Amino acid sequence: MKRETSIAAKPGAQIKLFEIESTQFLRLASVVQEPLDLLLAKNKHKLSVIDRRVYWYILAKMGELQTANRDEPLPIPAENLVFSIPVRDLYLTKPDAVSLDEDPAVKRKSKQRGILTNKLTYSNFEAIAQQLIEKSIITVDHMDIVDPTKRKVGAIAIFPRVFYENGHLEVHVDRLIVPAMCTLGKGYAKFKRESAMSLGRDYSQILYVRLCRFLDLHQWRIKLSDLKEILEATSYERYSNFKQKVLAPCIEEINQRTDIYVECKEVRVGRAVDTLHFSIYLKQDKTNQPNQKQLRQEIDTDLRESILTLNLPLRQANVQAILAKRYTFSAAQQKAILAEETKLDKFIELDYKIVNGLLKIKTTPTRYIASIIFPIKTGEAPLKLNF
Repeated sequence: MKRETSIAAKPGAQIKLFEIESTQFLRLASVVQEPLDLLLAKNKHKLSVIDRRVYWYILAKMGELQTANRDEPLPIPAENLVFSIPVRDLYLTKPDAVSLDEDPAVKRKSKQRGILTNKLTYSNFEAIAQQLIEKSIITVDHMDIVDPTKRKVGAIAIFPRVFYENGHLEVHVDRLIVPAMCTLGKGYAKFKRESAMSLGRDYSQILYVRLCRFLDLHQWRIKLSDLKEILEATSYERYSNFKQKVLAPCIEEINQRTDIYVECKEVRVGRAVDTLHFSIYLKQDKTNQPNQKQLRQEIDTDLRESILTLNLPLRQANVQAILAKRYTFSAAQQKAILAEETKLDKFIELDYKIVNGLLKIKTTPTRYIASIIFPIKTGEAPLKLNF
């Protein structure tokens, strides 16, 4: 990554995040941290496989700049950031495109993400550059909190300029978007870069990121209609078509190419599939999967047969005591948990599993539970920026 010019000096410790000299290069992190409130995750333009790989590559480069500290707003860089991306790190081609006499190391890599073929010409990259710019356009609706009479509306191309030369894509990132890419405090998905980049289906890319959010919980229940919205696959009205064309191929590709293993069970209401239940594990933990399943079954039984059978006032009283003792939710969040029975029961389930050691929490219990009970829904509201 390089900068067009130096960052303007501003007060506050957070400005140091962007004090990178042009001679310094950010390392390419092995883990991508994707902010959930950034609309590239749910853009009105359908992103291609290459679009997402470019986006993830940039997020991996910006890993050293990202922070979950919400005490002080991130500054806006004085100029756009510029990234040079080797296109061979973005492309996936068919494994049989590799020559039989290729080096074994090259063969292994080609099976993972593919090699660059001679069919890719300058005209191909010209089209890629144009589409990347057009698909990164998002609407902006910013209302100044101090003076509500000031309002700025419009649109921003997150990638205002994209060029290709000598095997590299030069991608410019609009400076106003940089704080949104670096702020993780409102929730984010964390996943392996190489695993995500290895996926050759757009549906698989979206599903993999969503599944990784629930690795700590090892399970994800979602309405079929909601999953179709997330995967941008609402055109498949019949479940049989959706399963054959979208869901089954995605699960197969994720299990073959990534670091996680996923199983899916159908939950029916009458004869129709209503909900899907995903079980998610890291492949390295698969040897311990039977013990985890047994423990989970025992805990689920305890929850269903004892705790969740208590009447609502008693459950609310118990949760209120737990919230005061072990958690730091805001007053509004506590009120919402106690007032809505679905949130109340989900909190009981998550707290019980944390206490019994079934969940491995990488952040704090409060932040982890908040990300599940109060999820950030991308694509439902304009991106709000401070400028």
